[in-house]
Amino acid sequence: MLTKAIALFLLLSLTFSFAFAEQQATLTDFMPPPDEYDWIQLTSYEWLKGELLSLFDEELRFDSDNFGVLDIDWEDVRRFRGHGTYGISIQGYRTIAGQLSVDEQHVIVVVGPEKREFPRERLVAITPSAERELDRWSGEVSLGLNVRSGNADVVELNALAGIERRTPRSRLLADYLGNFNETEGQQIANNHRVNASFDRFSGGRLFWRPFSGQYFRDTFQNIKGQGTVETGLGYELVNTPRTEWEVSGGIGFNFVRYDSVEAGQASDNTSPVLSASTDYEFEVTSWMDYLLEIQVTFLDEESGSYQHHILTSLSTDLIGDLDLDVSFVWDRTQKPQPRADSSVPEKDDYRLMVGLAFEF
Repeated sequence: MLTKAIALFLLLSLTFSFAFAEQQATLTDFMPPPDEYDWIQLTSYEWLKGELLSLFDEELRFDSDNFGVLDIDWEDVRRFRGHGTYGISIQGYRTIAGQLSVDEQHVIVVVGPEKREFPRERLVAITPSAERELDRWSGEVSLGLNVRSGNADVVELNALAGIERRTPRSRLLADYLGNFNETEGQQIANNHRVNASFDRFSGGRLFWRPFSGQYFRDTFQNIKGQGTVETGLGYELVNTPRTEWEVSGGIGFNFVRYDSVEAGQASDNTSPVLSASTDYEFEVTSWMDYLLEIQVTFLDEESGSYQHHILTSLSTDLIGDLDLDVSFVWDRTQKPQPRADSSVPEKDDYRLMVGLAFEF
């Protein structure tokens, strides 16, 4: 009886092995027919047909004929075969346009009668030549609200928002951070920060930032308005499907107007600026992301001498494009300007924010 059971087990194992091998061979041998679709093959050997929307930051956006719009990590794509003309950005090479196919090692571009091959790891981005302007944009809005009444009347609102326009050769970024708190009818926080920058990519890790600007306002730090304009360079230290890390630096000038000053002191000041910053993003899990932004600014003593802005955030997926964000902010001015009554604002401000975020 035992011998028969072992023989039956071996027979079933062989049957399943042959069936699996036959299925794998079918998946491996299949080649998409020439048609009006783009085709991608996943590392599981499955094929999807549809339309490539974009490849940016190691993420392929693909409009599947059956499953709708999908965001797929580029490392999970084994092959790609396109049917149209694409703009292809290759590291260390100018952007070229042509028919495209990608296998496990090579990027193959056909331009007229000429065929060019590049290593797959040098591929930076792909965009359809007829790409819609809307496909270049992405962003996120996060809002937190706390309202209490009774023994203490409190209204607290914080907001984080960011938008990005990306092409194979350029990137436009803009973001906003604001906080408002009114307790027992008295304001105890009211600050706003807006950043904007424009980057040009050369095809390698180095990029030029011809313009970056910042506006900041916080009456409780005695800053009625502060504006900074700079130009500089940046470098991508890491750019993988799970981790992005870049550093940048710039020079420019800063203008600040104070809310109030001591008698005999100027109410505004202009200063040269030297800055450095780093942005780090890490995909902790498939449903949790970590972000760290550090911006350091050096000015003359009349403008505060040294300032930094640090934001760290943990974002957790909830439902669809809705996330839960927990963020911590640390702002510091080394030499705050004394107010008219000779009081000096605190050097450091800390904020913990919890909000719901919507990605688009």
